Amino acid sequence: MDALTLPELVYFGAILVMSYSIRGSAGFGGATVPLLAIIMSLKIVVPLVTFLGLLSSSAILLKDYRHVSWRDTLKVIPYCMIGVLIGLYFFKTLDARALARALGILVLAYGSYSLWVTIRPGFSFRFPLKVVTPLMGSVAGFIGTLFGAMAGMFFAIYLDYLKLGKNEFRATMAAILFAVGLFRGIGYISVGSFDRDVLIVCAAAVPLMAIGVFLGNHIHANLNQIAFKRFVALILIASGAPLLLR
Repeated sequence: MDALTLPELVYFGAILVMSYSIRGSAGFGGATVPLLAIIMSLKIVVPLVTFLGLLSSSAILLKDYRHVSWRDTLKVIPYCMIGVLIGLYFFKTLDARALARALGILVLAYGSYSLWVTIRPGFSFRFPLKVVTPLMGSVAGFIGTLFGAMAGMFFAIYLDYLKLGKNEFRATMAAILFAVGLFRGIGYISVGSFDRDVLIVCAAAVPLMAIGVFLGNHIHANLNQIAFKRFVALILIASGAPLLLR
């Protein structure tokens, strides 16, 4: 790995603190991988974000595990595993750029819709949950396999659809992402992705992630339910934009 310049190091630190402040407050984030990929190889960024995701999810779960909706978590995980397998199968055959842009449009549209509903509560429509659960679970697993840490936004759509409170939303999101991250992490270890360069970057990144999660906990504690829903909607909108630019 080439050494980062001073401006790149500052950028690296700022992105990590910002990203994990968002993850600490909402339970997920979607733009870390594309933003770090500007200055680092994806072969380093993807294992790094998987490792940090496991740590940040663990930090949330240690504090809020009582708020996890285990029933909803167990419902979506099998579909996510199916999505991972489908993603692996199609990894070499799909036009990744076109797919990313289409998904970006979907996420932007849902984020905008979620934000609008908090402003105009009388305007809403709902698909059956038996459709939303397998769709969002399989899509999240599929996208996580193709594009790294982009799966959280689809789990966010699933949990937002369940209308969970802010504590249940964040804790359940952390539980789902921990389970999926553990599965992916084992896969990266099995193919030797956690090499010396990745381990060095991981060691440097952990304190920055910890600062971000600490700040995120304070943000989460000071948000009411409506403000939290708007915050999640804005994260979805911001997460969809990098997909359109891939």
